[in-house]
Amino acid sequence: MNNVIKVGIGVLIKDGNKVLLGHRAIKSKDTGGIYEPDSWTFPGGKQEYDETMFECAIREVKEETNLDIENLDVFNAMDDISSDRHYVTIQIIAHKYSGELKEMEPDKIDEWKWFDLNNLPDNIYSPTKHFIDRYREKYESNND
Repeated sequence: MNNVIKVGIGVLIKDGNKVLLGHRAIKSKDTGGIYEPDSWTFPGGKQEYDETMFECAIREVKEETNLDIENLDVFNAMDDISSDRHYVTIQIIAHKYSGELKEMEPDKIDEWKWFDLNNLPDNIYSPTKHFIDRYREKYESNND
């Protein structure tokens, strides 16, 4: 891959103490992002030229889950670097969602599931893990 830093968007959608995670298909093809098949991820993807970060979040969530999201906030930004690619991932929280959850791209994400924040699967996609870790740090520090 070329030496270009790209922008990714990750979206945390909460329902009570549960968050929505999608299982990255084991046989999914490498689409240019951080490539970690057989892991659980927040919805999201690559920001396109001439698209705002919120437009990207709304588009990616709709394309992947069929859900409509609104009331969005930027939570954080992180560097996600693998051996051959570098993304700055903008972490967005969607405070409201509606619609019927569906696997819209089963060749990429073969299952969507709600997980309790205190009972997440072990194999979390690294950019999503960064987001969850930072979210927990901030949430726990606000409870002190």
